[in-house]
Amino acid sequence: MEPIQEIFKLDVSNDKMSASLHVKQSYNAEELTFGTLKKWLNDKGIVFGIDTSAVSKLATQYNENLNSIEIATGTPPIHGVNGKIDFLSEQDDVIGMEEKRNFRDVKKIPTLTTGEKIAKITDPTFGTPGRNIFNKVLPAKPGKPVRMRAGKNVEYKEEERTFYATADGKMSVGSNKIHVYNTYEVQGDLSLKTGNLKFIGSIIIRGNVPAGYRVEAEGDIHIYGLVESAYIEAGGSVFISEGIAGLRKGTVIAGVDVTIGYVNQAIIESGRNIIVQNSIMHSHCVAKQHIYCKSGNIIGGVCSAGMTIEAKDVGNKMNTKTEIAIGINQENHQQEAQLTKEKEEILSNIEKLRVLGDNLKAKEKMSEGLNSKERILLLKQRNTMQQAENKLSDIEAEIGSLQVELGDIDQVKLIVKGSLYPNVDLNFGKYKKTIKTVQKFTQVYLDNGEITAQPL
Repeated sequence: MEPIQEIFKLDVSNDKMSASLHVKQSYNAEELTFGTLKKWLNDKGIVFGIDTSAVSKLATQYNENLNSIEIATGTPPIHGVNGKIDFLSEQDDVIGMEEKRNFRDVKKIPTLTTGEKIAKITDPTFGTPGRNIFNKVLPAKPGKPVRMRAGKNVEYKEEERTFYATADGKMSVGSNKIHVYNTYEVQGDLSLKTGNLKFIGSIIIRGNVPAGYRVEAEGDIHIYGLVESAYIEAGGSVFISEGIAGLRKGTVIAGVDVTIGYVNQAIIESGRNIIVQNSIMHSHCVAKQHIYCKSGNIIGGVCSAGMTIEAKDVGNKMNTKTEIAIGINQENHQQEAQLTKEKEEILSNIEKLRVLGDNLKAKEKMSEGLNSKERILLLKQRNTMQQAENKLSDIEAEIGSLQVELGDIDQVKLIVKGSLYPNVDLNFGKYKKTIKTVQKFTQVYLDNGEITAQPL
């Protein structure tokens, strides 16, 4: 009988999860045994998932119509399921028409009572490993646990995997903690009577926040009115019913979401989403996830988001310069570029100082030594070198602290449900494009390193 390799061609898949035998020529099945064929496969390293019925079929009879047959199949790993958290308490903030007292009553503040169940955690599963046909173990990825802890006025019972409120108040969910905060409420505008507000819980202002005031809360901030050039900062979310007329000074910072009527000449930063009911005009907005401009334009200024920016229109018929940055914080990106340029200049100066110092030190070791001017020059070189290295260290620390990237650049997208006007700069990471013509009902994304637009 001819060698087995002359009769069969062995094909192994790239992932080593399956193997097939291709019949190259006719053979006498009586001369081929199951054991011989299986030993040949074993010698090739194929020892797991062998289909004994397929091997037996090849060894016991020759079929001229059979070109190939799969003779081994691996077992893929079953990856674990991520843990999850289910919130159990009612947190509906919609106000029915019968509950409205005036036009500023747009939301209600959901509350929890002491001892009330807040949320329950389901643990992740570990998964089941697999094996390829060469008997190599293929590890399973374990599911990721829920990274949520009990914060202020919240108790977590390990045996129940459940969070409970330990005080009456409003729930605030941060990135990794659940809090229950008490709420401070102002019935009207901020004024000299109230002064600036700084509170450990959440704040409700049933009026306006005039220019120059500061409102800071570890929880959420609800403002049922207008914000002027004031400073608003919340560890949770910020809700502003009307909008902000910032006069290039007004600032809103939120650890989670910012929901607002309109934004005009203001600075908005959120740890998750910025949701604007109308327009964003000549403002600087940064969201780690999404910016939604539901029914208005984004005109002028810079808007940066980690995942998507969605608006009715971007730019205007006047071709006002407008910058859109997705996947990066455009302001930090520009600052990083400036710092990197300064760093390169300092490194160049350090190298020049090093060469100068080496030359002076070499001369110092010679018999004639250094004259008085050269000794002073060497001292200055050492001092200047130390100052340059200190400045370099400061710049590197500042570059390291900048959060330039906000999301996965390959997954980001701009969605325009109306018109995308000329003179809009699009920045997708290091890629940049300026819109030259009006584009309607379009989505823009990064495709193989190229900024691409296509109809919705």
